[in-house]
Amino acid sequence: MEGNKSAVQVAHELWRCFGERRWDDARKLLADDFEADWPQSREKIVGPDNFIGLNRDYPGVHEIRSIAHQHSYDCWDHADHVTTQVSIKSHMPDGKKLDLFAISFFEIRDDLIFSAVEYWADTYPAPEWRRKYVERY
Repeated sequence: MEGNKSAVQVAHELWRCFGERRWDDARKLLADDFEADWPQSREKIVGPDNFIGLNRDYPGVHEIRSIAHQHSYDCWDHADHVTTQVSIKSHMPDGKKLDLFAISFFEIRDDLIFSAVEYWADTYPAPEWRRKYVERY
């Protein structure tokens, strides 16, 4: 990737900013024509200010931990593609605690995130019938 940061660093820095509630710093990582898709809820977030506002106003307090990432570079469109997997422990205003995972697919060019497609998954106990097929951790 050309520029000062690696694409992986940019993606991880976005998650750090969200976890530390540094909204202005997070905004600086997004391109002016940034868009995000949340396929599970069929929502498109158009513009970096909407994306930052949505995350800033999301209820609760969230502890975000990076688990893994994948990186590739597309020489045709001169873009890096970074996939991140994060764990999120949320403390909601009503006292409820949530454990979530997020998988995000970022397109990054010139140290800025141009697009994101994100999938959010709740954790849940494994059904008992699967016990004979799996190892639990």
